[in-house]
Amino acid sequence: MRLLCFGGDERMRGALEAARAAGWEARHICDEDDAGTELRADAVMLPWPRSFENGRLVGGGLTREQTLALLPPCRVLLAGSGVEQGDVPGAERVFDPGRDEAFVLTNAKLTAEGAIAAAARRTGHALLGRTCVVTGVGRIAQALTARLCAMEAFVIVCARSEAQMRLAHDMGAHPVPLTAAASACAQADVVFGTVPARVLGEAALSALPCGAWVIELASPPYGVDVEWARHIGVQIAVESGLPGRYAPADAGAALFDALVRAMDDGKGGSADG
Repeated sequence: MRLLCFGGDERMRGALEAARAAGWEARHICDEDDAGTELRADAVMLPWPRSFENGRLVGGGLTREQTLALLPPCRVLLAGSGVEQGDVPGAERVFDPGRDEAFVLTNAKLTAEGAIAAAARRTGHALLGRTCVVTGVGRIAQALTARLCAMEAFVIVCARSEAQMRLAHDMGAHPVPLTAAASACAQADVVFGTVPARVLGEAALSALPCGAWVIELASPPYGVDVEWARHIGVQIAVESGLPGRYAPADAGAALFDALVRAMDDGKGGSADG
């Protein structure tokens, strides 16, 4: 089997290593000089979660148009947001691993582990006995809450619904509604944001104790106004895309595993995008 990877961050190198360990031929292309004259592949991987930014390949020197023109026919194309089936007629299937539940769960666990490491690095303290606020009850929030509770942190989860609050309680956390986020933040040593919407406003940020940190894990527009938070002196670290920085080899291997599942499941080839 042949895998062709374009651009990307350290995750792509992890995916290439996983492919070679599985006995695949694997090749990495970042610019036209890498491409050569003939490209063949059973599967192609573009950067994830975004393949292109400002019209250029993420992690490479190619434009979007150059990249798409170089893609050879293949069974599965793994791609990030903004790449649709119609963009790549030679691909039998365009696949976004964000739709693969096994991958999403693995990615959430890697994100949670990286978030805890980031918090310890930023604060200079272990989280044992600390008060940690987690916004949301999605996959990343659940993975993070489980680990924080196991580490004997006091965990407050800000949730939207009664069902989410019951889930947080069952995990060992202290649930509160999002409307009570300000009172939760007033007790926090660390706040972990996982909701990609402005759920922490002026009251919540102003309530943070001196020395508290906000670790923002969500994608834009984030759970807070980052610039305003910094303006008022909040210590905030934007840690979106943690797996690619914290554990790129494992994150890349997870992407390759998702690609293999897509090849096994998509044998007639329908688009996910």
